[in-house]
Amino acid sequence: MVLVDGLTGPDTNYRTGRWLGFSQADLEAIVDLGSAQTFTQAGVHTCVEKGDWVFDARGVEISISDDGENFRPVASEYYPEMKETDANKVYNHVLTFAPVTARFVKVKALSEHCMPAWHGSAGKAGFLFVDEIIVK
Repeated sequence: MVLVDGLTGPDTNYRTGRWLGFSQADLEAIVDLGSAQTFTQAGVHTCVEKGDWVFDARGVEISISDDGENFRPVASEYYPEMKETDANKVYNHVLTFAPVTARFVKVKALSEHCMPAWHGSAGKAGFLFVDEIIVK
């Protein structure tokens, strides 16, 4: 699976094949760790290239499960609308929480559904590009 292969995009060139893009949809992925594991961090890397409609995540939500069907939330963060002056770069969104043990990790990254007023394509959905899901 592309999002858990350990290969990251070294820069904002989202055309390299190391980035997975989403438009008008959020990323929601379930990672099967193979067995119950204890971890304290989970998250994603995102690519921002605002001129190409590629925006940062508006939030990240982490949930865990023992059976892959019944999930419980363990952490979430939400981010403000990007400003025109925010940098085009790779953003690292890794949430830290008290140790949990689970086999399955659900990672949800919320995409930009309505680009801000300052953007030339304001009101349209932006793209969300993610290169890796991190679980530590």
